[in-house]
Amino acid sequence: MLFRHRVTSPAGVEEQLRDRLAHRTENFLESAERLVFANPRSPYRPLLETAGYDWPSVRQLVMTRGLDVALDQLCADGVYVRIQEFKGLEPAVRQGRTFNFQERDFANPLVRAALRVRSSGSRSRGTQTNISEEEFLERVRFRWWLLERYGLHERAAVTWQNLPQGVTTLLQAAVTGRQATCFTLLGSPSWGYALLILAARLLSGVRVPFIQWATAEQAAKLARYIGRANTPRGTLLTTFVNPALRLVVAAEEAGIDMGDVAFLIGGEPVTPLKYEQFIRRGHRVLSAFAFTEFGTAAWTCPRGREVDDLHVLTDRAAVRQYPRPVGQDGDTVPAYLFSSLLPHARHVMINVETGDYGGLEERRCGCFLEETGFSLHMHTIRSFEKLTAEGMTFIGPGLITLLEEDLPREFGGDVRHYQLVEGEDRRGFTHLYLLVSPQVGAIDEDSVRRRVLRAIEEHHLLPRRGRTIQHIWERAGTLQVLRRDPLATATGKVLHLHRDRGTLLAASGDGAEGGTEE
Repeated sequence: MLFRHRVTSPAGVEEQLRDRLAHRTENFLESAERLVFANPRSPYRPLLETAGYDWPSVRQLVMTRGLDVALDQLCADGVYVRIQEFKGLEPAVRQGRTFNFQERDFANPLVRAALRVRSSGSRSRGTQTNISEEEFLERVRFRWWLLERYGLHERAAVTWQNLPQGVTTLLQAAVTGRQATCFTLLGSPSWGYALLILAARLLSGVRVPFIQWATAEQAAKLARYIGRANTPRGTLLTTFVNPALRLVVAAEEAGIDMGDVAFLIGGEPVTPLKYEQFIRRGHRVLSAFAFTEFGTAAWTCPRGREVDDLHVLTDRAAVRQYPRPVGQDGDTVPAYLFSSLLPHARHVMINVETGDYGGLEERRCGCFLEETGFSLHMHTIRSFEKLTAEGMTFIGPGLITLLEEDLPREFGGDVRHYQLVEGEDRRGFTHLYLLVSPQVGAIDEDSVRRRVLRAIEEHHLLPRRGRTIQHIWERAGTLQVLRRDPLATATGKVLHLHRDRGTLLAASGDGAEGGTEE
């Protein structure tokens, strides 16, 4: 049981990281031999065979050309997995052959689960991921080492997340002998979580607090709690970007002094406008890049050039890029491809998409992570196929029927007149804007908004998850209706789902400001 272990210090973490960085190639080859070529059910076997690779040729490629160049070559030869292929939502077609994979096919067959978590289900029914005891304890030590180096370890820990992410933070704290306080965004937690916390209390000897409830519109409630509980050492709050912003705005508007609060945020892009909202109020911001199927893959650079400048954890992941088509007209983005390097990785990954793109560069910055050996930076990270707000993510294609058929039939107009846009208001809050062309004529905007929110539930592959997203977005005022023509890309293409780059708010006047807080 995890709770019988006690991590008493981060001693040895830096030495372990340096050793792994020195043996990246060997670790990848060991993982490939054990988890791919020794596993007849591995989904990479048919991809490699179609591309003309066996174990000796892969090993020779890596040893002669280096790991990163070898991964690029494998990608060029068809050894990669798109996010929809990984999720089992579309077949993988390579050189005239078709393969149908499921999420479970990529799970590490050698991992014995000490903890099970499930992804958000934004694209599918959610990936169940097994976390080994080795990985869990190792990441506890690594997080301790990181927070010490950031100067944040001694702060009181509070998490304001969906479950089970918040519970994982509680358990990580418990095995170090410390307490963390968890607030959930999604309403009252089930009895199962209460029983898990009781088990953690009994076996760890730590009085792990029960989970509390604070929805996004109850941000002032959490601000008051932090203000009362804060200590001279300050608070470290782990949450998503939009809820974090709601918290600092709610505290300011209610005249609540939260004290010294540092934010560890993720789940949504950290844009310059959002970052400025925290900094000008005196708060420190750190971010990380993580996904359930892998875990945390990158952490904040203390000397970053961009607001979301992150060091890739290249001891455990190789990150490459390729020109990923994102439309029917040949447009591409530099999509990230992840490969796992360690034998206890949650899922086996060789050039797997995450649905994200952005900058990637080797650079010396002089921070403690670069001095340890992490010189690869990723930044300006965006999604090419998701809408994300309030820490909740919804995949786009399920809404195309709504935009092209349902809304025109129910409210007028045609396929040219409706578009969903993800953008920020003037205070940095992320909203989803439904653009309705003025050519449609008079409409009941509240009815249109309710129809789209209902579709969030109807078009989601997992109805319960769709209801959760719909509930949170409705209560947070995430969806706004704007009467204007849909936006075009730089190439003139009008997409069903569009990401605003500042032109929407400049053209929409006061219409984008309403409904931000309660």
